[in-house]
Amino acid sequence: MNCVGRGLEFEANLRWDGETGGEVNIGEFPTLKVDMPIEFGGKSRHPCPDELFLSSIAGCLLTTFLYFKSKLNIRLEGLEIYISGILSTGTEGYRMAGIEAILYVEAKKDYETDIKRCIELTKKYCHITRTLEKAIPVRIIERTRIVTEPNSS
Repeated sequence: MNCVGRGLEFEANLRWDGETGGEVNIGEFPTLKVDMPIEFGGKSRHPCPDELFLSSIAGCLLTTFLYFKSKLNIRLEGLEIYISGILSTGTEGYRMAGIEAILYVEAKKDYETDIKRCIELTKKYCHITRTLEKAIPVRIIERTRIVTEPNSS
């Protein structure tokens, strides 16, 4: 990761594995492997680029949420993001037609208002979803579960 001009530059290097996939090297991190799905002639030995694409979106939603969670001093009981995308085909080939992400957030009642604010800030400031929204529909749904304290007997 380098700082270029007024922004950050991210880099990755992908090398074909001699079969139906490749290995991605990103800095000093462990090698990430990719493969083609069986439906496209691959061996499905590793995640396909579409799955990694969705994982990147979910990761951006996560880190954006965690940034605002920290700023708002929210204590979470749990957080999970489920994401899906539809790959469609047309006269010009395949295209991601839409993405839906569901944020499952668990917190105590004391944080209910702050959680809603955190989710709104996440929707507003996640830079990957903001970029994608100009090209494809991105829908972000919130599912908040308020955790109550167990009754003491």
